[in-house]
Amino acid sequence: MAKKLKRNEDQQTAEVVRMSSQEIWQAGLSAFAKAQEEEGKFFSMQLFEERVLRALSSIGVPTAGEVAALHRRIDELSLQVAALRAAEKLKNSRR
Repeated sequence: MAKKLKRNEDQQTAEVVRMSSQEIWQAGLSAFAKAQEEEGKFFSMQLFEERVLRALSSIGVPTAGEVAALHRRIDELSLQVAALRAAEKLKNSRR
């Protein structure tokens, strides 16, 4: 009787371990499938962004980097103009 109980407990333990490992396996497969799906979405988004960038570039729309460079250049030129005006005022005030 004790052997039968022990065997029954062993079978129950084995079944619990089997079910647990099956759940872990299924969770892993689910995570893998989700990762593949997200990778596909990411790739599609990258492809879309590249196509939009090429289209905008082909019609002459400047990139964000080009606009930022123009802003920096305008700031530099504004400082130079202000310095020239200040020098001109100083020169005219001495006359």
